[in-house]
Formats: sequence, structure tokens, C-alpha cells
Amino acid sequence: MKKNFLLILLFTAVLFTACRPETIIDETELPAKEAKRLIILSEGSLNHNNASLAMYDFTAQKLDNKFFETANNRGLGDTANDMIKYGSKIYVVVNVSSTVEIVDAKTGKSLKQIPMKTADNKAKQPRNAAAYGGKVYVTSFDDTVTRIDTTSLAIDGSVQVGRDPEGICIKNNKIYVANSGGLDYSTGNFDYTVSVIDLHSFKEEKKIEVGKNPYQVFADSQGDIYVSTRDIYNSSDWTKIDVPASFKKINVSTGKVETIATISPNKFTIVNDKAYVLVNNYTKTIIAVYDCLNEKVVTNNLLSDDTEIAMPYSIAVDAFNEDVFVMDAIGDGSYGNIVCYDKNGKYKYKIKGVGLYPNNALFLD
Repeated sequence: MKKNFLLILLFTAVLFTACRPETIIDETELPAKEAKRLIILSEGSLNHNNASLAMYDFTAQKLDNKFFETANNRGLGDTANDMIKYGSKIYVVVNVSSTVEIVDAKTGKSLKQIPMKTADNKAKQPRNAAAYGGKVYVTSFDDTVTRIDTTSLAIDGSVQVGRDPEGICIKNNKIYVANSGGLDYSTGNFDYTVSVIDLHSFKEEKKIEVGKNPYQVFADSQGDIYVSTRDIYNSSDWTKIDVPASFKKINVSTGKVETIATISPNKFTIVNDKAYVLVNNYTKTIIAVYDCLNEKVVTNNLLSDDTEIAMPYSIAVDAFNEDVFVMDAIGDGSYGNIVCYDKNGKYKYKIKGVGLYPNNALFLD
């Protein structure tokens, strides 16, 4: 009898342990480490199949601008639009080729190339990606978000959103997607919403109106969502802007959408609860910094050195030391550069010849 009682206690303890929910810390929530390498994505020229992935070694101060090509004996594809690191892999979104390239972060070797096709075998035209909880989520111009399992490296779900979705971010079990309607630019019929998707059910809950032509979307640590909208040009005269770009904040607690009036974004990113905004300006490079938690502009231009940048194209910030990297596309058909500034905006160095139209960078330890 005593033996049976002990067996029952043991079974109960095992059952309780098995049923107890496990606390999962996703790698997207871990603190930043000092970077040893910089991975640089260049989108290449449209319809020329010359997108590339480069690697810069911070210690050796050496650039390999054929990092992917050398490892795989082939190119990356046509018009690479975005990349993210999740686990030991890099997920590269190649828009015109309509693929997601899954790459070993250390070696640059392709692990799998996922064709992004509709049910009737048309190109989905993937745009941007975000990851959480063992899944990667990819927006595409067929008005969907596709879910990829990071263990099987296979598509396991899709959800309909607004028109021509662009940026995507994940916070507090919600997926936020900027619906641009950008393919209807000639008629001016832009979308103006951000879709909110429940992470677990993978169903769209609602749409939030933020203004026409939303583009990028990022979250701060307290769950508020920041959205950039792009310039809307006059369809009869492309030198005129009918609606200028804007910088918005979705206050998740109140549901209200607020405009941060002093900032006109080109590209932006949020690092350590600060929004670093590459400002629309055709005469000089300006980076505004906005404190997300204190809700105020820290500076209207971080850069203290007037370094020559021909065509500021994108921005990345190292979360460990807050160095700021501006991608210079140059714009004359030659390989672009990356210009690095310290956290106070002082020029540090330039990485030359990274690729055609560099648009993203990842900091790897």
C-alpha cells in the first residue's frame, strides 16, 4: 500500500511538472552583445539580379562584399528588400525573385531558398520580415503575411491583411503590419491602415487608421507602435509632393494615433527605446533622435560632422554601443558605402564598396 502511495505521489509530481507552463525567453528579448561582424544587405538594381550580402569584420577591418556569392557560387537574386537574424540563421527577403533565402549566419551558406508563390503560382513579391516564438513572418504584395516555421524551414500559415503590406513588427503577442497600397500610386488610391494580428490565432483582429502610404513599423519596450508614412507625389507632376511623409505613434493603451509633427522620415529604426530617423532632406544628411519613453525629440540632427553622403538610403544602429551606420547608395551605379558615427554623432569611419544600394545591416557577435 505504501509503495502504491509513493507511485501515485511520483506520478502526480511528474504530471504537475509537465503541465506547468514553461517560461520562454525569445532571443528578440535578450540584451545586445558586442558585435564582431557586420552583415550588409544590398538590394541591387531592379531587374538586374545583382542583390548581394556582404560581411565586414570589425576586428580585422576587412570587407568581403561577396560573402553570399562565394559561399554559394551564385547570386542572391533580384532586389533584396529586407533581412533579419533569428537564432543562427539570417532570413533574406528577395522581392522581385519572390524568395526568402535562409542563410547560415556564420558561413553565409544558403540552407534553403523558399519560393514565395500564391496558390495559382504567381509571385507574392515579399517585402519585410519579423520573427518571434520560433516563427518568421513575411509581408508580401499579394496582401498577406506568411508564417515560416524556423525548425522545419517550411511555410505553415498565411493571413490576409490590407493592400500591399510593407513593414512588420511584433510586440505583446500582436503582429503589426503597415498596409501601404503603394502599387496603386498612379491613381493615388493608397491604403492608410495598420493591421493588428493576434500572434496565437494568427488572425487579423482589426485595422488602425494611421494616414496614407504607411511604410515602416517598429515598437518600443512599453508596447507603443511607431509608423512612418511616405511622401505622396502629385500624379501629374512628380516633382511636387501632395502629402509629405509623417511620423506616427500608436498609443496601445489608449488606441489613439498621434503625429510627431517635427519629424519627416525617410527610414527609421528603434534601438534602446530611441527612434533614429533618417530625415527627408535633399541637401544634407539629417538624423533626428526621438526618446520613445519620455516622448520628446532628443535632437533634430544627431550628426555633428558634416560628412559627405551622396544618397542617404537607410540607417542601422548597434544596440551595444549605439554607433550609428548610414547607408550611402551613391546613386550613380557604383557600389555604395556605409558611414559610421558614434552615439554623439561624431564621424568614426567609412566602409567603402559594400554593394549596390545597401539597405540593411545586422550586428553579429
